[in-house]
Amino acid sequence: MDSPANDKKRLNQVQTQDLTESRINDDFVYWLKNNGMNYLLVVLIAACAFLGFNYWQRQTVEKTATAWSDMMSATLPEALEQVAKDHSDVPQVAMMALLSAGDLRLRQIQSGIVSPAVGTTPAVVLDDAGRKIAQDAADEDYRSAADLATKAAGGSRSNAALVVLQSLFGRAAIAESRGDIDASRKLLAEAETTAGENWAPIAKLAKARIEGLVALATPVTLPRNADLPAPAPATPATAPGAGTGAADDLFNSLINEQQKQGEQKPADPAAAPSTGG
Repeated sequence: MDSPANDKKRLNQVQTQDLTESRINDDFVYWLKNNGMNYLLVVLIAACAFLGFNYWQRQTVEKTATAWSDMMSATLPEALEQVAKDHSDVPQVAMMALLSAGDLRLRQIQSGIVSPAVGTTPAVVLDDAGRKIAQDAADEDYRSAADLATKAAGGSRSNAALVVLQSLFGRAAIAESRGDIDASRKLLAEAETTAGENWAPIAKLAKARIEGLVALATPVTLPRNADLPAPAPATPATAPGAGTGAADDLFNSLINEQQKQGEQKPADPAAAPSTGG
């Protein structure tokens, strides 16, 4: 059996433990009263921020997917330009839509046809007024695409070189269609500088285009009628077979052959002497 001394010692230990736990509980309750709400608020804010970020990320993905889908379904320059306006907050889609619109308008200018014939519907031809509208719109599309790419690249045209170069080549083609060779040459020179060594093949292409423009700008002078050489006099007709070529020689030989055959034709049998038996 335990002695009274041991029982008293165990009782003291239990009382001490109870006091310690009670003090801990009181301290925790006190901390909750003074600081618990602040920490709980921080946790709630962090959870809301995490949920909000996930929602924003999903919305961004959906918005980008919708923008690309709208651009892929657009087939007319006007529709592509509208896509660029509607999705201006998605710069990648907006700049690609503008470049595609500029390319479509450039093809209209080069072919002279707004829309090809479909079945019994005739083709729509681009008249002079429509040609000027298409030129202005295409030039603006190319310019806006380059501006968007440069802005998205932090103002660096070299970092947006792919879009900027396509824009410069397109605008140079538009200037050439207007007959403005000087403006086209300046745009191609800018493209050559922008390409530099990083895009050497494109720089080489721009240089070749500039050289081609120099040839186009060189005027071609046609000779006057007075400067042309006098035509050679016509050769007089000669007798058959005299210098008339192989065909005439063959024809004459056939005629002579027929004449010989006529001379060798046998006499009339009725006129031949009778050799009666």
